[in-house]
Order: sequence, then C-alpha cells, then structure tokens
Amino acid sequence: MSQEADYGPRAESVTADTIDFDSLTVESGLEALRSSPEFHGTVEPLDGLEDLETCEHIALFYRNREERFGTVTPFVRQGIEKGDRIMYVIDEFSESEILDEIRGGTADVDAALESGQLTFHSLEETYLRSGRFDADDMLEVYGDAIEEAKTAYPGLRVTASTNFILDEHVTIEEFMAYESRVNDLFEGEDCIALCHYDCEQIPAETLVDVVRTHPHLVYENTVCHNFYYTPPEKFLEPGEPTRDVEQMLNTLADRSQARAELSETVEELEESNERLRRFAYVASHDLQEPLRMISSYLQLLESRYGDDLDEEAQEFIDFAVDGSDRMREMVQGLLEYSRIDMADSTLESVSSERVLEDVLTDLQVRIEETDATVAVSDLPAVRGDESHLQQLFSNLVANAIKYSGDGPPRIEVTAEKQGSRCVFAVADDGIGIESDYTDQIFEVFNRLHSTDDYEGTGIGLALCRKIVDHHDGDIWVDSEPGEGTTFYFTLPTAA
Repeated sequence: MSQEADYGPRAESVTADTIDFDSLTVESGLEALRSSPEFHGTVEPLDGLEDLETCEHIALFYRNREERFGTVTPFVRQGIEKGDRIMYVIDEFSESEILDEIRGGTADVDAALESGQLTFHSLEETYLRSGRFDADDMLEVYGDAIEEAKTAYPGLRVTASTNFILDEHVTIEEFMAYESRVNDLFEGEDCIALCHYDCEQIPAETLVDVVRTHPHLVYENTVCHNFYYTPPEKFLEPGEPTRDVEQMLNTLADRSQARAELSETVEELEESNERLRRFAYVASHDLQEPLRMISSYLQLLESRYGDDLDEEAQEFIDFAVDGSDRMREMVQGLLEYSRIDMADSTLESVSSERVLEDVLTDLQVRIEETDATVAVSDLPAVRGDESHLQQLFSNLVANAIKYSGDGPPRIEVTAEKQGSRCVFAVADDGIGIESDYTDQIFEVFNRLHSTDDYEGTGIGLALCRKIVDHHDGDIWVDSEPGEGTTFYFTLPTAA
C-alpha cells in the first residue's frame, strides 16, 4: 500500500519515503493505517490526486466493534507515538473499554493519558455542549482545541462516533452542513479527524450525505479517496438535484475514461509480455546447441591433447567446461521458465499425493545419499497441471535436501483445506534464510549462496512462483537462520 500524494496548496508531490510525518496531514494520518499490523486492509495510493479537493477528514464506515477499532486503534496509537494531541469523543463505549482496545503495541497509552496528551470527552462536553447540537458551537470547540494543541503538540487528532445524530438532538440536515464546514476549518491546519459511522444503525439516506461530505472513506478495511466528495461551498448551495446529477455524470465519465485507459494499458502489457516470453523461449532454445558445441570441443581438445598441456592450461579448460555446463543449465532453466506461459495447459483434477510419490521416486538416489527423511501427510486432490505440479514439488523437496546443513535432511509435507483453496507446506530443519532475503529468493537468477557452496542456477524458486501463479495461487516462505524453512503455497481444490 504505497503512499504518494499531492494535496492542496500545502503539499508538493511526495512519496512514502519523502512525506514529512512531523507535520500532520492526510498522508501522515493514513500512514498509520498503512504501516499498522492491526489494520489488515488496503490504502489506496495517494498519487495522482492533484485535482481532487480534499482535507484531513476521514469517515469510517463500520458494522461491528472489530471493524471499528481495527481502524481507530492504529490511528490513535500512531498519534501517541508521534506526540500528537489526541481528542477522543466517547459514546456507547466507556473510557475503560476504549483503553482496553487501544492499549498495546509500542504506544504508551497510559503515559499519554496521564500527561494529558490523550483525553476523553463526553457528548455533553462537545457536540451537545449547549443541550442540543449547534454547528457554530462545535466548530468553536474544535477551533479552540486546534489552537491549544499548537502550543505544545505537533498536531491534533480527533476521533469520534456520530451515532448521536439518530437522537432528537440534531436534524440530519444540520449535522451534514456542519460536517461539510469542518473541512474548511481543518484546511491548512495540523489536524486530522476520523469520524465513525455505524452502517447497521444510521439510515442509508443519511449515509449518502456522509459520503458526499468526507474526502476520504474507510470501508471494509479499504481506504478510498472519494469520487463523490462535494466541497462545502457546493454542498451548501441550493440546486442540490442539479449538482448531484452533474457530479454523477462527471464521475461516470471519469471512471469510464480511466477504465478505457487501463484497458489499453493492459492490452499493451499483454502484447509486450507475449513478445518477451517468445523471445526468452526462442533465445534459450537456440542457445542450447552452441553451448553444447563449446563444451564438446573443449572436452575433445582435452582428450586429444591433454598430455601436451601443462597444469595451467588444463585448469583453464576445466574452468571453461564448467562455465559452459553451468550456462547450459541456466539456459535450460530459462527454457523451462518460459514454457510455463507458452504451454496451453488445462487445469484438471490431479492427485497431489500421487504427484509427490512420483517426485520422491525420481529423487530416491539423492534421498538415500543424504539419508533424508520425508514425512508426508494425507494430500488432497487439486485442480492443476500435473507436469507443472511435479516441477513445483520436485524443486521444493530438492531445495530442502540441498540446504539441509550438516545433518541428515528432515522434511515434512502437509496440506490443509481452506474453503476452495488448499494450503500446502514443505518444511525442513535446514540452514534457513535471513529475513532480509525472503522476498528476493523468488526472483530469476537470484542466488543467496555461491556455486562453490551450493550448486544451482537460481531459477528453481522463480519457477515455483510462476507455476503457483499459473494456478491462481500464492507462495511464500517462513524461515529463521539455523531453524529451518517452510515454503507455503496454495492451489485450487478439486471439485
């Protein structure tokens, strides 16, 4: 979830690496969600939004407690860690219940509470200070809070529930007009607000206006930048039906243009990828013969004139033959890699248990030489290409044997059904992988060890990923140096 933006007159175009998180902007506020282990969703990239009128005002649409605090918790915790002033307006949850939710991580919530950095406020102290909702009064509350925060904090974070709009304290029209005016108040200030809206209680006709008055939305663990946002001056002016029709038509036109441009880009990429795949196939295929010829003639030279060559010349020939053989292996691997896309394979029901049995038979000599033990649990039938799955299991089991370290390899192959997918695991107790390299090992020709330590071309795991991708699955690794490695991958289960 990358973070790039160009927001309003205060910001130049920036990326996640260059955002100044000392200032409180929508970029820095949303970074709390992007980087939080509690937020398991998606943050829409912030690039290319120069023409979108916006401010630091986010609406959270939730259906249950988990969805609500899945966003609120990282928002508050990051504010505490960065030294922002946190103003939390409570409603149906008590202060102690909220504290139970937001405690944890690296944020010292209790210290923030004790120092006054984090404060809780009732509805009677904020939205209903005069007995019923008054927009001018509430804007004054926030205006005072912003000025007060400036004296001791880098910014102000406000988070509040809005369920009180269901009571008789305010009309929906009054509150929506207020929400729109808040955007003007926040513009240019180090202040960001996260408003909570309960989708199960607030009527749909009200939520429509909520969408219109918030530049950014969080819904189903996704942060969206709002096509339907209506700036305050337009929201409050008369002629609402005309304005809505114009906005809807403009949104449809923009969306259609974007989809058309995306479609053209996808077609161009598909054509380019097809040309590259064909080039890789042809190039790797045509390179086989000259490499065989080089190796053969070098060996012929050695056999005929070996007695006339000194030790240094013999060493040179050995190096050349070894290099030629390794190059041929790499070309062969590249040929296999390109064939995954070239092959017009049909996915059908395949017994993964039988596939693994065939693989272990092929690897029997290596298993016996290394005194390896391979434990296999019950494996389900899957939808796949049998030859590709043989390559997949063969590469993973062979890798587990190769990187076993000093002791005999101990390998375990298991599988677990999860809905329409099956999660396979190939685990070993070998040398493991440093965490810094776990994302690199699936790249073509990316090796972590020299050929003097471990033979190989650096294509095997890249081939595994391509095979799994071909089956619409995922592959990942969990490893600790010296503690072993487990490769996980998913395949579709057979019907």
